[in-house]
Amino acid sequence: MDGNEFKRRFLSFSELMFRYSFTITGDREEAGDIVQEVFEKLWKIRDSLSTLQSDEAYILSVTKNMALDHCRARTRKQMNALSPENDPGDEGEAEKMIEENEMVQHIEHLLCTLPPSQQMALRMRHFADLPISQIAETMQESELNVRQLLSRGRRTIKEKVEKLYEYERYK
Repeated sequence: MDGNEFKRRFLSFSELMFRYSFTITGDREEAGDIVQEVFEKLWKIRDSLSTLQSDEAYILSVTKNMALDHCRARTRKQMNALSPENDPGDEGEAEKMIEENEMVQHIEHLLCTLPPSQQMALRMRHFADLPISQIAETMQESELNVRQLLSRGRRTIKEKVEKLYEYERYK
């Protein structure tokens, strides 16, 4: 694949990739870096991309994975910054940051326990704010099936959160 074909096939997804990575990371600069990294990775493997069934689905999958890797790395850095050797000045602020990190990790863990199709549908709908029609096209599913995936995924996460809070309450 030459540079022109690569641009023709993949460059149009850059805004979607940015929005998707931004919704996961919450950081514009980091989202831009992720888009660049995804394009670099795609360029390196460009000769094997001709067999893709859906360019968009593959790109969003790679973008999601890189964004999550960035979030995990950021969380590790934040946790290291809160280690006893790096005494924070304000204990309340440190506690709040730890709680937020735990909540993000817990939600990410719950998402990871879902079947891949439910994960992808939920991430595209709630993190990238994509309409159901676009999710259906990206996943090569019917809109009805996407709605079912979203409903089942939300219900499963809700049940797990309720069980967790019930467990925490009686601990």
